[in-house]
Amino acid sequence: MTLATSPAAWPLPLFRRATPASSDAGEDLGVIVKDVEAPQGPAMLTVRRTARDDVQDRQVYLTLDGEEWGTIFYGKEITREIAPGRHTLKANNTLVRKSVVFDVKPGEHVRYQCINKAHWTAMMFMAFLGAAFLTVKLVREKD
Repeated sequence: MTLATSPAAWPLPLFRRATPASSDAGEDLGVIVKDVEAPQGPAMLTVRRTARDDVQDRQVYLTLDGEEWGTIFYGKEITREIAPGRHTLKANNTLVRKSVVFDVKPGEHVRYQCINKAHWTAMMFMAFLGAAFLTVKLVREKD
């Protein structure tokens, strides 16, 4: 294999390369202005526990994609950066587990409300066992 030594085979300097006319800028280059304006970078995930129908008792353990993330108590929220794509969020109140799968885009902020709620059989359990049966819910909040 021989290297081309003639100047015609070399790439042109940037100032000599052809530039598109202003009328067709972006059409042939595959660049869409909307793509450039869209937010880029990491996404955010927030889980809060502030619902009125929460029993306001016991902690809820959160895991994200199989990795322990944190513990959330009533009246608190927890936030972290996440990579764009598909994720699995799990909540566990040591008795009941709930998981949700969600997709997130670059720059998007996904918010969930975590609710530790008494089951309809709670009064029966309180009468016989002295402890209530609590369920956990994860509800996605609207943007």
